[in-house]
Amino acid sequence: MYNLTGKVALVTGAGRRSGIGAAIALRLAQEGAHVVVSDSCAPPSNLPHGGNPQWEELTGVADSIAALGGRSLPVQADITQSDQVQAMMAAVQTEFGRLDILVNNAGATIGPAPVLHMTEEAWRKTLEINATGAFLCCKYALPLLLAGQRGGRIINISSIAAVRPRPFMAAYAGSKAALNALTIALAQEVGEYGITVNAILPGDIDTAMKQWGMQLEALVTGQTPASVSAALAARIPLRRLGLPADVAQLAAYLASDEAAFITGQTYNLTGGREHT
Repeated sequence: MYNLTGKVALVTGAGRRSGIGAAIALRLAQEGAHVVVSDSCAPPSNLPHGGNPQWEELTGVADSIAALGGRSLPVQADITQSDQVQAMMAAVQTEFGRLDILVNNAGATIGPAPVLHMTEEAWRKTLEINATGAFLCCKYALPLLLAGQRGGRIINISSIAAVRPRPFMAAYAGSKAALNALTIALAQEVGEYGITVNAILPGDIDTAMKQWGMQLEALVTGQTPASVSAALAARIPLRRLGLPADVAQLAAYLASDEAAFITGQTYNLTGGREHT
């Protein structure tokens, strides 16, 4: 549907085959793009979190992209570390000589808890991954995007939590709100170069991280994960959880020439559920 032939994309947080990042990477490849896939491939801390993929999962996503006929490069990188982000961009330059699309998908929910009981480590780590990591990727991707004088696309994967925060999720919501603000500010800075910057705010998407969250909720409330999922779906007007492919569809559009006059926007992708 969208022609991305010859474009080079970088998708962070793409190592989990069932996740949003992998779905976006594969969809961009289906549209003809060459795709660099990145992930940390290691637990971010000993605090409770949804888990991270291993190197074999990341290379598996790259292999799937290659099977579609595109070139792919898997890169292990901790996006909270400036030197690793710079090394990742250098690898993109060496392998492809250009970058056209950056998808900041890497994110985490670390140690969700009431503010009264949340650890400083959980707060800092969540903001480092979700906000600082995206900032560093933008900062060090921009020279590549600007070099070709072809314009470009930056797509930030935020969350509906940024505008509809829920209890126990203050760090996550705050980090995604910061990502929304980064999106709008950066769009104004780079628009004159033909680079668009937009954010997608997924709601309840059926990923491994969401399954982990529903298991925690079931444990706290004395329900089963299945009953938590059913109740959640009942509150969504479309009566189902979203799929990673739903997010990938919007990302592919925003990456395409059809979206060339759209920038600085934040798109809710919730199946109609806008409330907490």
